[in-house]
Amino acid sequence: MSREAILDAAEAILRDEGYAAVSSRKVAAVAGLKSKLVHYYFKTMDELFLALLRRVEEQHFAELRKATASGEPLRALWHLSTDPTVPKLHKEFVALATHHEQLRQEIARSAQRTRQVYAAAAESALIVAGLSTSMFPPVAIGMMLDGISRVLSTDKILGLDSGHADAIALVETLLNRLSVSRCEETTDAQQQI
Repeated sequence: MSREAILDAAEAILRDEGYAAVSSRKVAAVAGLKSKLVHYYFKTMDELFLALLRRVEEQHFAELRKATASGEPLRALWHLSTDPTVPKLHKEFVALATHHEQLRQEIARSAQRTRQVYAAAAESALIVAGLSTSMFPPVAIGMMLDGISRVLSTDKILGLDSGHADAIALVETLLNRLSVSRCEETTDAQQQI
């Protein structure tokens, strides 16, 4: 129970104030615990950040599984990637990873796994739509969707919206063209998770 409270507090601070604000004292205060308990459960702050990242990634992959099980996996993945609550936390982990090699490796592993999910969903959609996977590489489509969603979220933080409507319209056109509605079928994307 205390371990989860510590992780909840660290996540809230990370999301609301940024990684520089996460300290054992502050985490303990937000969790309503003594700071010694933070070090009881996590010997170092690196351990705490790694545990938090793994918990967040576990939740992320549960959402990916749900998205790939939907009638339109690629569209569901797009909507998941454009969820405004996710980017801030992700950006904080990436910033933190520039100073922590183990976090960087964990994020890279997770990103590769996510990329495989997108590629598998794109490949299924391309095949059903009768489009060439060599002309339209599934991994490139997955990267494009993920990349556009990241730019949209970064721009939103900066207060920019130039080109957003056109980019979203382009993605929607692509998704409409690749629309797949076979809910019962288990896709390669589900097996990648």
